[in-house]
Amino acid sequence: MKSPIARLTLLPLACLLFHSIAAGQRINPNPAANLPEMKPEMIVTYVAPKYPYEARRHRLEGTGILVIDIDSSTGKVSGTRMAVSTGHRQLDRATLDAFLQWRFKPGTPRHIWVPITYTLSRGFHKPEYNVRSKSMDEVLAGFLGKGTVLKGPIPQYPRPPAWTDRSGKGVFELHVNKRGTIDQVRILKSSGDAIFDREAVKTLGKWRLARGPLILELPLRFKLTPTNYSVDVGR
Repeated sequence: MKSPIARLTLLPLACLLFHSIAAGQRINPNPAANLPEMKPEMIVTYVAPKYPYEARRHRLEGTGILVIDIDSSTGKVSGTRMAVSTGHRQLDRATLDAFLQWRFKPGTPRHIWVPITYTLSRGFHKPEYNVRSKSMDEVLAGFLGKGTVLKGPIPQYPRPPAWTDRSGKGVFELHVNKRGTIDQVRILKSSGDAIFDREAVKTLGKWRLARGPLILELPLRFKLTPTNYSVDVGR
């Protein structure tokens, strides 16, 4: 029998599409009457709520409505509260803690609501990849100059075993030819994860720069959780 996998239906964050689906059930979106719903264009930084281990072990599910209090002048979250509980304290707490770390654009309404559902399914579930919002050209602009990285895909991690947490830091060396394409990618320091190293070499080999020849040393950090995947540049 396959292990149960938790699916947080607030996601995918990569697409920034927010919805709430409860099988055979319609929820009333208006307990926090007249508050605007969260829109993708409001968001600057987001953190996916984690499905608590004990909640998964006891197969707890639930649907609720979160209200986020925001400082409109800065976009910082000043508070979170459940307008409608998911029915389980663990799920409510996971939701409240995650959204306290969010950041919105200045001018966002002071209060917004978010419908959220925690459900369990069977089988393997690919993590929703939380890819950084800035392009690699922006990230490396201080080192290479803006407009240098014409194509800079971020290494993705293949589907992992259920509920696996992995992380690592590695350093990769890109040999850029005079055409701006990559002749070679060398691993100067392994991330400690052979799968990530392999995917990083394959993906970085697809980069294209506006100038060359040059050698670019790129430190990459990755973190993988059951619901989230991110890659950052830095040691």
